[in-house]
Amino acid sequence: MPQWRQGLTKSLHKTRSMPESRYFQLATVDASGVPFCRTVVFRGITDENELVVISDTRSDKYNQLGQNSNAQVCWYFSKTREQYRFSCLATIITANQDISFVKQHWDKLSDAGKKQFLWGEPGTPRNDGTALQIEGSFDEVPPHFCVILLSIEKVDFLNLRGNPQNREWHQKDANGNWVSQSLIP
Repeated sequence: MPQWRQGLTKSLHKTRSMPESRYFQLATVDASGVPFCRTVVFRGITDENELVVISDTRSDKYNQLGQNSNAQVCWYFSKTREQYRFSCLATIITANQDISFVKQHWDKLSDAGKKQFLWGEPGTPRNDGTALQIEGSFDEVPPHFCVILLSIEKVDFLNLRGNPQNREWHQKDANGNWVSQSLIP
């Protein structure tokens, strides 16, 4: 397990009682190179060091990652005062590509989480203020539900505790092995 992954595991463990530790910022760019940043929910990490998030194929995030798979993640843990910045390559998996994998993630969602994918198309105007109407069933994976795997390629870690603070750079070498370097914060 890479050194940075051991640190992330500890950070997640130390902050497990804090709901905000499950959220991180995901940055993408559109076709014009304009950056977009949004908060997403951490759904896990694979054995291949891929962060797992879910999304909607009708969203800007999906379209942007489809045009440019490069993404940046910034994850701050306030309790431990640690920041991880991950340079990632995104892979999007839709129900058409792997229904079993996608359904696995759909089934993990609460009914409240599933509702967000059954309200209608993201970014479209809301109706006259009445309650949002559910379109579909909680039992079936909607065709627009997808899973995004963010393969971590580089890690910039900063621990703000202490004086001086601690900063580390981690990246894969030509053989795919992780190498680390301490940096001046």
